[in-house]
Amino acid sequence: MLEALPKSKDRAITPARLAAALGFDRDEEAPIRECLDEFVRVGLASAKSGRFHRKSGHGLLIGTLRGTRSGHAFVVPDDDRERAQGDVYIGEESLGQALHGDTVVVRITRSGARGRSGSVQSVLHRANLTVVGRFIRLKSECLVSPIEEKLLYEISISPADTLGAQDGDIVNVEITRSPIAGRLPRGRVIEVLGPEGVPGIDLEIIIRKHHLPSIFPDSVLAEADAIPETIPADEAARRLDLRDKLTITIDGETARDFDDAVSLEILPSGRWLLGVHIADVSHYVREDTVLDAEALRRGTSVYFPEKAIPMLPERLSNLICSLNPRVDRLTMSALMELDSRGKVTDYRLAPTIIKSAERMTYTAVNAILSDPEGEEAGSAHIRAMLVKMHELTKVLIQRRSERGAIDFDLPEAELLFNDEGQIGGIVRSERNIAHRLIEEFMLLANETVATHLEKLDVPALYRTHEEPDPSKIEEFQDVASSFGHKFSMHGPVPQRGFQHLLRQVEGRPEERMLSYLMLRSMERARYLAKNLGHFGLAMATYTHFTSPIRRYPDLIVHRILRELLESDQQDLRGRDLDLGRRASLKRVSFPVVPEDRGEELRRTLGRIAAQSSERERAADAAEQELMDWRKAEFMAEHIGEDFSGVITSVKEYGFYVELDEYFLEGLVHISTLTGETYEYQARKHRLVGTRTGSMFRLGDVIRVMVDRVDRARHLIDFSVLR
Repeated sequence: MLEALPKSKDRAITPARLAAALGFDRDEEAPIRECLDEFVRVGLASAKSGRFHRKSGHGLLIGTLRGTRSGHAFVVPDDDRERAQGDVYIGEESLGQALHGDTVVVRITRSGARGRSGSVQSVLHRANLTVVGRFIRLKSECLVSPIEEKLLYEISISPADTLGAQDGDIVNVEITRSPIAGRLPRGRVIEVLGPEGVPGIDLEIIIRKHHLPSIFPDSVLAEADAIPETIPADEAARRLDLRDKLTITIDGETARDFDDAVSLEILPSGRWLLGVHIADVSHYVREDTVLDAEALRRGTSVYFPEKAIPMLPERLSNLICSLNPRVDRLTMSALMELDSRGKVTDYRLAPTIIKSAERMTYTAVNAILSDPEGEEAGSAHIRAMLVKMHELTKVLIQRRSERGAIDFDLPEAELLFNDEGQIGGIVRSERNIAHRLIEEFMLLANETVATHLEKLDVPALYRTHEEPDPSKIEEFQDVASSFGHKFSMHGPVPQRGFQHLLRQVEGRPEERMLSYLMLRSMERARYLAKNLGHFGLAMATYTHFTSPIRRYPDLIVHRILRELLESDQQDLRGRDLDLGRRASLKRVSFPVVPEDRGEELRRTLGRIAAQSSERERAADAAEQELMDWRKAEFMAEHIGEDFSGVITSVKEYGFYVELDEYFLEGLVHISTLTGETYEYQARKHRLVGTRTGSMFRLGDVIRVMVDRVDRARHLIDFSVLR
């Protein structure tokens, strides 16, 4: 909003014009006016006769407030240049009415070698309209203590607004008054989840804590129910018919929605013809429908070990759009012709209709590729196609490696459940060649679609991954060198330094730890309405096209392709785009998007990109927190037992140890290291005893005992066994 405001008072604009410039509807003008009034109040904007323009706002910045358990907070600036100067410290007395997660305006009150301090001037956006916490019934009042400790305040509840909650219950509270001048915020209970500790309540807490929409409104379900399951004959006739082509899906054993299928042929020329067929969700979920609005609100599907929160109602995600075997399904296909080196020499993007021959799993495909002649290898024609797919996958992996792509291939935690539904173990999830096969094919389809849209100069959503912050890379270099590994990003392909290091550490004890530290040193991938390239994949152009059932940006990319197709009434082909060159096109056989439509798209795509990135982060945080919760529950049954592990992180307050037997971490607090005073050496990532010189270093193998588990805070405490 600030960026869109004119900097000159001679060009000042009305809230209505600003709303239109940002792509908002007329009924969304009120919150824009409220925000503008706040800008004026704190000095970021000026207004005269109902028109607004931007002011310099010296000493002011906008950012996100992050609370700490100790009572103070930090503001992470939105602006990249401000962020480079570090976070802004906010003392408890300077928080104003702000809560953890809020978007705030901060005035810098001190800046020096020890960092910056400031005070909150205004809250622009509330992150937590509802809060989940423990209900406390006292003699004179009722309180709710938030599960999220960073929220800092307990919430005062009137006896009339308790909804019958009992002491100790977990409740969901609506904030009705912000904290003011030291007074607690007020709220009312809107939902009683039940006593703490009952089975399944952890998942319900996570859903509400991260504000994940888990129930579809009746209007959305009604719209989904009205969509016919059968495909009209005239719609099938309009599409490229691929039902006679051998096509399969490959997913995990527990997958219920299948949004991608693959096929492969060898052409008479000897080249490969790879087909990546994606569920045509855009045919069913149209713009300006309640289904579309709900999909945007959710942004992504969220996957927990025993439950999924889908982006679309199950009638669509698991039935009508899902590429289930042996039924006709509408798809958008990328048919890519590749030479012997894995280079795309031509392609065709087209609306299609397919019939998947088989629903394959990663385990089954891996078994076939490990033993193509085995008894359990499936039908001969599927087996033969998978062998060819394996050959192509190896070529694509080699091509990506030559280009500089960084292949972390990091394992994730997987929960094992016993017959009673309790956690029986935590192991590293296995990734085999079948996972790589699908990943390589999806990467190629995404890149092909992104390149097509960029070369046509069509407004689009891109999946971007920017170059790492040099200061973070320098810090990582220090860690790598402490293990005797050299690392440099100098050269025409900076990613090669990461590649070289990953090859150096392969199979060594520090491999996984350094791989994770390398990943943390990089920027987070996000969605943008402009192309900034993808550093990690070493791709100049990249988007998300292959998962429209579960990701909203993919649905938007499908809509843009559909608009191009419908405007030209023909398939989109690569030969018209001179695939070997990145120069702008002199002639294109497709109509360019009209200027007014292009401007409309660019405005809305910016908002969609920001919303989708935010919902992705929320989903990732929720999935990780539930996993941490389950790990703590599991280790609560192992208090007093000892395990072998490796030190994965060293801090001034102690160090973290990852167990060899289970895929989880716990903290050895410095206070438990008795008999010695330890000094923290940050640059060398170690704690050193001041008397004997004994050390605890990053990467050290160590034996620890489980001392304590805090289930509610998902914390596991270890002590060192001498």
